[in-house]
Amino acid sequence: MIDVERIRGIALFEGLSDEELSQCAGLFSETEMLAGTTLSREGEFSYHFYVVLDGDVEVQRNFEHVARLGPGDFFGETGLVGGERRNARVSARSRCHLATMMTWDFATMNREFPVVAERIAAVVAERLAAAPDDD
Repeated sequence: MIDVERIRGIALFEGLSDEELSQCAGLFSETEMLAGTTLSREGEFSYHFYVVLDGDVEVQRNFEHVARLGPGDFFGETGLVGGERRNARVSARSRCHLATMMTWDFATMNREFPVVAERIAAVVAERLAAAPDDD
C-alpha cells in the first residue's frame, strides 16, 4: 500500500472521495527505479500497471521515441486492458518513484472505481489510435 497523499491530486483519481482514494491507494505499492532501468519491454506479456509519482520515463516503439511521461502519467494499461503483449519499451530517464499494481489489482481498481476505468479506457483508445498499424 502506498500513502494516499502520493496519489492525491493525480488527474486519474480526481473525483474519488477520501475513502475511495484510500481504497485505491491500498492496491498500489511504491517502487523506486534508477535512471536507465527498463521498466517494460516491447513484446513481453503485461502484468503491471504504473503511475509515475516523480521523475520521468521514456516510451519507445521499435526503438523510436514515442513519448516522455512524468508525474501523474501512467503506462502499462494497454496490455492489461487488451490482454495483449506490451506494445512499447519504457525506461526510466531519471531516478523515479512509481505506483505499481499487478493485473488482479488493476482489474479490481477498474471494477470498483468506474470513473478511473473510463479514464484509462479513453487513454487506451487514444494510444491505440496513435500506434502504427503492424499489418
